[in-house]
Amino acid sequence: MNAKRLTRITTICTLSAGLALTGCSSSGGDSSSDSPAPNETQSESQGEGQEAGDSGSADSSKSADESASASTTPEDADLSKTMPSTSAEDAVKTAEDKAKAKDGILHAVELDYDSDDGKWEYDVKIKDGDTDHKVVIDADSGKVIRDESESSDDPEKAIDLKSPMTYDEAFDLAKKKASGSLTGWKLEYDDGQREYQFDFDDNGDEVEVTVDVKSKKVMTD
Repeated sequence: MNAKRLTRITTICTLSAGLALTGCSSSGGDSSSDSPAPNETQSESQGEGQEAGDSGSADSSKSADESASASTTPEDADLSKTMPSTSAEDAVKTAEDKAKAKDGILHAVELDYDSDDGKWEYDVKIKDGDTDHKVVIDADSGKVIRDESESSDDPEKAIDLKSPMTYDEAFDLAKKKASGSLTGWKLEYDDGQREYQFDFDDNGDEVEVTVDVKSKKVMTD
């Protein structure tokens, strides 16, 4: 009788110990379920990586835009050897569109380096009625920088980049009177005559050469 009771007590203790172990195991399982699954961690990492990649792409795009807006022709360029991408003819067309003055009087075209803007620029002047437009154009990109307009009653006469004298013809005459780098030029109607003006820099010695397009007379200053 005593042996049977002892056997029963031993069995009950064994079962109790098994249940206790099972309970501990279940508690450990619940604790592990609070941690993120490997796939969730990987997804979060990928998301962060994509956000970083998107930010990098935006920065690259911004840098590209900034580079596009910068002048590609160096400040000290010799215009007799290197000219900006935009031609004088194209600059005139752009200015006419901007000023909405296709029937206006084109009386000046000038190309020089603007130190304030840090760009080579065309200044195109068009008289439309009583309004005189000066449209400033980026000589590299061909884009309009600004349109400066003012009222004017000055009499102006039209100039032509091809007639009666082209730029090349005028420059050939001018370079016989001066040497050095060509730092700027313009064609304008001034004091009753149409003339090209070329600015030369010969090691710091600046010379201005003017060519009358009608008489082909060349003067230096």
